Amino acid sequence: MKTRFFLLAAVFFSSGFFLCGQTSSVAELKKSVVEIGRLDFTSDVPVRYLDRAQMKSYIERLFDSDYPEELAGKESEFFYLMGFTAEKITLKPMRKKIILENVGGMYNEKTKELLAIEEFRNLDMLNTPALAHELRHAIQDQHFHLARLLGDYSDYDDRKLAVLAAIEGDATWVMIRQLGFDPDLIGEAFSPDNVLAFSALAGASSLGDAPAIVKFQLLMPYLDGLKFSRDVFNKRKWKGLNQVLNQPPQSSEQILHPEKYFSQEKPLAVRIDYRPTSWQEVHAGVVGEYFLNVLLAEGTEISDAAAGWNGDAYVIYRSNGSALLLWEAHWDTAQDCARFTAAFRSFLEKKFKPAFRAGRNNGRAFLAGNSPGGYFFLHESNATLFYARSNDRGQINAFIDGGNYD
Repeated sequence: MKTRFFLLAAVFFSSGFFLCGQTSSVAELKKSVVEIGRLDFTSDVPVRYLDRAQMKSYIERLFDSDYPEELAGKESEFFYLMGFTAEKITLKPMRKKIILENVGGMYNEKTKELLAIEEFRNLDMLNTPALAHELRHAIQDQHFHLARLLGDYSDYDDRKLAVLAAIEGDATWVMIRQLGFDPDLIGEAFSPDNVLAFSALAGASSLGDAPAIVKFQLLMPYLDGLKFSRDVFNKRKWKGLNQVLNQPPQSSEQILHPEKYFSQEKPLAVRIDYRPTSWQEVHAGVVGEYFLNVLLAEGTEISDAAAGWNGDAYVIYRSNGSALLLWEAHWDTAQDCARFTAAFRSFLEKKFKPAFRAGRNNGRAFLAGNSPGGYFFLHESNATLFYARSNDRGQINAFIDGGNYD
């Protein structure tokens, strides 16, 4: 989806989470955002006010334009085959409902204007932070071209998640400082549990009810992005923070472990060469450390299950009613790989109940199993894990027999 929506505006501010802040005009707020963030507007940004019905209609049109049903279907299939959901879900209406419940305003990179609901016309302690956040996005766009930075990746691609976290973390950092709060203290309040609790209080229950990958794709850029921006600021001050989008993070690993960003430890580019005959490639991407942590998490506690991640890639093929997912992941060490493989196998067995059996092909050991959820394959070698899943037994057998997982 090409457009960002500022989701935390409604969650925190409509619930009264921030109970201080100063009233100002939009002109004064623009000046404040510039002074705090040490980046100026290159041109003025108009603010257009809509009533709630107009805002809802505007966002629905934008959402439908930027998020076609075909893409939503591919992402839903990825969720299911990778194991994020126990069954295929109708993703587009779910995401639309979450956004409509939570969005309080947005900066539109296409029209270069800031959209806000009519109640925001008179700035107060509740809506000032939301507008400050969006004004910082306008500055980011003018200096760094946000649409170009975000690219055309799926929202559930690690590369896009990393850039989005840098963008949202930076704007949240500026917003909090504009409020006059200590970012180190307020950062502790930005936890998944607190955000979801405030969302429910504000009447936005669909966020909390969503599958974990949908929920945390929306929350991570604000929560972990804020921590990342804090660490960059603490090390390099405003000069360094304002250079991040000139050299944005390349993986969620760099967001979760800023030292890897500082040292420019790049993820390994992984390529899967196998292509099943007469099958069509329909979707591909990178899962990444953060989403793998979400995959193996229990509840809202996102652990470091995928620590040691070094790069991955997946590709999905289709032929008529059959689908095939191939995923290859590389790790820093064989020990990291073995630890994740054991946890991933346990996860699959618990969720889909495949009866894994050990096999061997040309001296290479593997695990294969089946269940009502399809046919599953795992191969671990040194610091590499290969995973395949399909509802087509013949294709899985051909894949195994051909030894296409070196």
